[in-house]
Amino acid sequence: MDGGRIGHSQSPIENRQSTMPLRVLVVTNLWPDEADPSYGCFVKAQMESLRPLGVDYDVMFINGRASRWNYFRAFPQLWGRLRARRYHLIHAHMGLAGLVARAQLSLPLVVSFVGFDVSGELAADGRVTAMGRFYQISSFLLARLASAVIVKTSELRGRLRLAKAQVIPNGVDLELFKPTSQAEARRSLGLAQEKKFVLFPYDPQRAEKRFDLVEAAVAAARRDVPGLEILPVFGVPQERMPLYMNAADVLVLASQSEGSPNSVKEAMATNLPVVAVDVGDTAELIGQTEGCYLVRRDAKEIAAKIVEVCRRGKRTTGRSRMAALSMENVARRVVEVYSGVVRQRE
Repeated sequence: MDGGRIGHSQSPIENRQSTMPLRVLVVTNLWPDEADPSYGCFVKAQMESLRPLGVDYDVMFINGRASRWNYFRAFPQLWGRLRARRYHLIHAHMGLAGLVARAQLSLPLVVSFVGFDVSGELAADGRVTAMGRFYQISSFLLARLASAVIVKTSELRGRLRLAKAQVIPNGVDLELFKPTSQAEARRSLGLAQEKKFVLFPYDPQRAEKRFDLVEAAVAAARRDVPGLEILPVFGVPQERMPLYMNAADVLVLASQSEGSPNSVKEAMATNLPVVAVDVGDTAELIGQTEGCYLVRRDAKEIAAKIVEVCRRGKRTTGRSRMAALSMENVARRVVEVYSGVVRQRE
């Protein structure tokens, strides 16, 4: 994917001697495609937000879900990319992609760790899987071989034991995710106006997202809220997600592990009530927002808060908390990281 040059009067990049844009090769195993337009959409959104700040990027997508052999095939692809075009740096998203990107020493490497690549992939019972152990060890080592490290939360920085790691959560597109009419959103999606909907914005087959726990909580809450239903949403293009956020009554997050969950930020941006376990940075995101709740990973406790939200029947004021995490603000912080590693090499 080739990007054109777009200048910006406030870009830190323009302080460089060259008038050319900063050329970045993005190496990632998280990127939307035709098979799943939602997969890694937050990575694409972040990279697109850098264009107005003078960043020109190409993408090398490693489709690890299709075959793990694609990680091995990616090494010659990387070397071919570097022979074909000159870049100022490589930005790898997710630890496994970073291992491929570090197979060269000619360019600075920025690695963004997303969460489970540092904390380790968890099974439904909370134990780290064998692959999760590999993620943990490889990420710990990779972080020390990178020119700069970005993590989504302070917790992840602590796990890496790396003071130089910079905490930069993913931004939220406040132009896309904003409050609209619930009735209109339901009409657009063909959802019944009289029902109550619990939004579950993940694939139910992903054990670590704990759909089983949400199911149990909704079954218990249904005794007090007849017509309550779960609305599982996955594989949906990002531009359609605000419809589901505005159509729902509450978002429930019960995951075993998270970094800085984008779904919570997007829900907050649409003023959708959130019931979440204390995982990743959910406590910081929710804060004291009225109508949003932190709960234990317990079906009865989750159910009680779902009932409370449905009886309250109001949206929240969560959007105001997301201003600092706008795409524009986060983009400036990422560009500062880029500028820093480039200056070190000049």
